[in-house]
Amino acid sequence: MTLKDRPRSGKPPKITDTAEAYLIATTCSDAPDGSARWTLKMLADKLVSLEIIDSVSTNTIGRTLKKTS
Repeated sequence: MTLKDRPRSGKPPKITDTAEAYLIATTCSDAPDGSARWTLKMLADKLVSLEIIDSVSTNTIGRTLKKTS
């Protein structure tokens, strides 16, 4: 019996642990001026503008946040 995962087929996850940490930190910060709260689109755009990730969809952002809640 081992505690390690076996290699999985398919595409690696788009959001790395580092990108996920930035996403959570950004979500917990104050929303930009003129907005009451962060939207999934604003979060995706912020990660791209910070060059944390090349591109990401709002669906991926939503799934990641749902996974962490």
